[in-house]
Amino acid sequence: MARRCQRVYLPNVSRRALALCTLASIALYGARANACASCSCGDQTLTAFGVEKPYRNRLRFSMEERYGEIRYGDMTDGAVNRTLRSAISVSWTPERHITLALMLPWLSSFISPFAKSPMQEIEGLGDLEVSARVLVFRDRSFSPRHLLWLTGGLKMPTGPEQMNGHYPVEDDLQPGSGSWDPFAGVTYGYFSGGLFSAFASASYRYTTSGRNGFRFGSAFGASLIGQVQPWWWGAFQAGFDVRWSAADQLKNGNDSPDSGGTIVSITPALLFSPIKNGNLLIRAAGGIPFAQKLNGTQYVGPQATLSVAVDIL
Repeated sequence: MARRCQRVYLPNVSRRALALCTLASIALYGARANACASCSCGDQTLTAFGVEKPYRNRLRFSMEERYGEIRYGDMTDGAVNRTLRSAISVSWTPERHITLALMLPWLSSFISPFAKSPMQEIEGLGDLEVSARVLVFRDRSFSPRHLLWLTGGLKMPTGPEQMNGHYPVEDDLQPGSGSWDPFAGVTYGYFSGGLFSAFASASYRYTTSGRNGFRFGSAFGASLIGQVQPWWWGAFQAGFDVRWSAADQLKNGNDSPDSGGTIVSITPALLFSPIKNGNLLIRAAGGIPFAQKLNGTQYVGPQATLSVAVDIL
């Protein structure tokens, strides 16, 4: 029944919030005994998960909540899909040029049909992603200002098929796609060593057919973010995010209605670190679409993200 241009995400305030608080408490307790991330990379710039400066044996954990909403279809067969994604990520840099990462999501979807049908709740483990980020350029060995990374990875079909009573949930609403999807990207980071920094990235995900021959659309994304950090403990971000995805494909090879298209969003964010060594970072971000060109009848609403990142080494 449900169709969507891409998976978008928005926050639940219950057990997931408790998990974030637990991670923060562990970090506050243990950070004093561990290495200082700011000292090891020679820069006190606050960095979100995925754009941190690498140094040998850097180990970072992250928990993230994303909440989003999409409306699709007409008043007869359309619905509102509110989705919450909870993800645990870990990255390790065994050698200063290579960073390995894992990401495992848990997805909860709440589908409210326009036709007064009961709301459908779908919850389950998503697909594991593994990736490697390779540093291909930096302008100097210690406290570099310019860095360039190449990233490659694979999403694996680890999420089990979810059932609605005795029947499988619709293919496009499954938490896991059941497919092997490779992805690749490039990221540039500029660090002034003080007030200002900037990040630019682009990535492409090639999807394959999953359960029952259903295939989510391949997707391209790009972002540009500027960051101002007036205090050691806090920073502001503002940027743009572009997402394009092809239409989903049904088993017969036809495009799924009301799926695929392009979204351009403004992405403000706040970063906060309660520990001066920078080993704990809290980030709250939003995604506000201001341009949408989507296939069929769709509308993507604002998104919200809350994440906690902890450097262990």
